[in-house]
Amino acid sequence: MYSILLYALAYSLPALHKVYNGCLIIPLIGKQNIEFERLKENTSRVRLYGIINCNGLVYNANTKDETPMNYELDPYLKNIMTKYRCTMETPYYDVNNDTILFVLKINMLGLTKSIKLHNTK
Repeated sequence: MYSILLYALAYSLPALHKVYNGCLIIPLIGKQNIEFERLKENTSRVRLYGIINCNGLVYNANTKDETPMNYELDPYLKNIMTKYRCTMETPYYDVNNDTILFVLKINMLGLTKSIKLHNTK
């Protein structure tokens, strides 16, 4: 559902093997937990648990220029995003606070939420 952070790293990326967690509370529905970890230079893992349970990979096809990064979701995450009609906007990795920030729109519910993923250290 939330191909999280997949875009969330607009120009800079978190260090390898750091884990970031956050949650989204949807009124009257429940709690969705989101976990993000960068596994390799161009591969990250997203784990969703709660309302939706899914593990997926995000592939970064970025070149070294100053354009925004291009991401490709694996089929599991693409399916979740399509099924729940979700979109992500304004992804950003905050180097100073070591957090990942983005806006998630769940169009089928008419819901827009700002999400912050914190480093679990």
